[in-house]
Amino acid sequence: MTRDRADAPSPFAHTNRKGVTYYLHEGRTKSGKPRYFFARSVKDGSLAQLPPGYEVSESINGVVSVRRRREGEPAIPDDDLAVVQAELSRHPHLRHHVARTSNDAIVIYEPDVNLSDLGDLARSIGLPPARKESFLADRLRKARFSPVLRFVRDGKAYIVERMTYRGDGGWSYPLGSGPLDLLVRKLVRKVGTDDFFELM
Repeated sequence: MTRDRADAPSPFAHTNRKGVTYYLHEGRTKSGKPRYFFARSVKDGSLAQLPPGYEVSESINGVVSVRRRREGEPAIPDDDLAVVQAELSRHPHLRHHVARTSNDAIVIYEPDVNLSDLGDLARSIGLPPARKESFLADRLRKARFSPVLRFVRDGKAYIVERMTYRGDGGWSYPLGSGPLDLLVRKLVRKVGTDDFFELM
């Protein structure tokens, strides 16, 4: 469906956390089934709205896609996510880390930039305060985030795992289990410190 008519509805758009806008399109698989995707420019096949039963999904690093809405899927309670977010906010060295839900887990992600070092750089080159803040905000918006710690829901309790970097890497075997608030108070503060690598 082309968009050359003046009265054609505007294509559905989503702007990701990096400020990049994507437009919804419909294509076809080899078997002729509809396939929905986002593109950075409007092309043939653009759509004005999401099809019923679908939703926008954005990854921690700003990758935008279309997925089927997961009706009835067990969700992480908002209050549990808030417990992790509140603990991150208590520690200055974690103020730019992000907690997000992923399926049956709460995952903590760290940015690939050290804003303290960038702040020192901004001061050393004499950026005025307003420019410094926009400089740091721009670097954070462009940062890539990697998972470092996760709390996997197990009934009413949680199992905690950390990302490992030896061999093929991946999630560790469980470091412990129990009430979320206790695990969070004990372990989150260690993220971003040498103590994190001692977690066994």
